[in-house]
Amino acid sequence: MNGFTYRHADSSSLCAADKPNRLLETSASSGWTSLLIDHHEGAGRSETFETHPTEDLTLVVATAGRHELESFSRGRWRLALYQPGSAGLTPPGERARLRWRTPSDRQPFRTLHIYLPGPLLFALADEYRRIGQDMRGDLLSVLVFRDETVAMHANALLAASRDGAPDLYAAGAAQWLVTHLLSRQAGWQHVADDPRLAATISDRRLSRVIEYMSAHLDRSLTLPELAREAGIGVHHFGRRFREATGMGPAAYLTVMRVGRAKVLLRTTDLAIAEIALRCGYSRAGAFATAFLRHVGVSPSDYRHLR
Repeated sequence: MNGFTYRHADSSSLCAADKPNRLLETSASSGWTSLLIDHHEGAGRSETFETHPTEDLTLVVATAGRHELESFSRGRWRLALYQPGSAGLTPPGERARLRWRTPSDRQPFRTLHIYLPGPLLFALADEYRRIGQDMRGDLLSVLVFRDETVAMHANALLAASRDGAPDLYAAGAAQWLVTHLLSRQAGWQHVADDPRLAATISDRRLSRVIEYMSAHLDRSLTLPELAREAGIGVHHFGRRFREATGMGPAAYLTVMRVGRAKVLLRTTDLAIAEIALRCGYSRAGAFATAFLRHVGVSPSDYRHLR
């Protein structure tokens, strides 16, 4: 993720104490910070308990035994059966009210509780928005689902923690798990179909729009196209872009095109008509007019002076 380092929240380290399950082992002892994995065991029947809220995305994966999990939500209890390969998700900041039971006290179950950094989740979600999609974060609250690939990676993480693998292993696994869970569980929508389009533009999205402009200066760019790249509604995009840069998207694009033209005029022998095309102007006259307005001299005079 572009060199950023993501750490699991300190609050995740407090989650094990709020569970009636017995804590068998934790990756905290291995020195990992890119994620936290707690290995729990339970048997019999638990009293109703609430999970400790954390800023991380919580992934629970059943690894052994069988148990029934009940979650209280919207005034009623919901029941889910957990067996090896079953998993559940709790989004950052959400507190769950739970209780569980096993077929008998002699049949324990085991689960892995993996805490994936919230900032990593939001950064990866933003990557999806970059290509014109929006995340429905509410769908990251999942009582139970089955995903053998997730179960396999969770068990591999536990084994790696036991073997003393470096935190680099945990960081790579965290990025893959979050990306996989987003793609399978977050219910991606096309940005144009989302009635809840964001009305803000973050620094990350703004930089991507500018990069997109720079990579496509040779062709016509529309406002809806740029808004799509920013992951923001077209009605808000122009205003938010102006607030962030001090000029509208069209004016900013013209400045970038003139800047590119100045470089080409200084460093190449390309014909002015060719430079106009490479900078997004289909007519050399329109290019000359824009260049004169921004630089104060014509393209040919600028080349001669330089």
